[in-house]
Amino acid sequence: MHTMLSAPRNLLPCVLFVDDEPTNRMTFRAAFRRQFRVLLAGTPEEAFDHLNSSEVDVVISDQRMPGTVGSEFLAQVRQRFPKVRRMLVTAYSDLQALVDAVNRAGVSQYIQKPWDAGQLAEAVRQAHQDRVREVEQDAQVTYLAELNQQLEFALRQRLLS
Repeated sequence: MHTMLSAPRNLLPCVLFVDDEPTNRMTFRAAFRRQFRVLLAGTPEEAFDHLNSSEVDVVISDQRMPGTVGSEFLAQVRQRFPKVRRMLVTAYSDLQALVDAVNRAGVSQYIQKPWDAGQLAEAVRQAHQDRVREVEQDAQVTYLAELNQQLEFALRQRLLS
C-alpha cells in the first residue's frame, strides 16, 4: 500500500529553450542558469532528443526557425508530451502565429522579443507550478483508485465469508 503520494521532484524547473540562433541560446542560458536547469536546442530534432532523455517541465520555442515554425513544433510537443508546458517567443507581431500557438499548441504564454527576464522567469515558475500540481493530482487519483480497489476486494472477501 502507498504511504507517500509522490516523490519530491527536483526543485529547479527544467526549461528547454529552442532557438536556431546560437547567440539567443547563450543569452537565455546566461540569464536563467541560476534559476532553472537550462537545456538548449537549435533545432526541433535536438529538442526532441532532450524531451526523450530528460524530464522537461517547460519548452520555450522561437517562432521563426528554418524548416519549421515554433507554433508547429510546439503542437508536436503537445501531442507527444502533453504534460510539458509550452511557451512561444517571437520578435514579430504575427496574429496567425498567436492563433496557432494557442489553438494548436496549447501554449501557456506568448512572449515578445526582446523578453523581460523577470517576466519570463515568473511565467516559467507559474508554468512549473501548474505542472507540479497536475502531476500531484494524477498521483492522488492513482492512489485513490488503488485504495478503492483494495476496499472493494476487502468488501467482497467479507461478503463471501
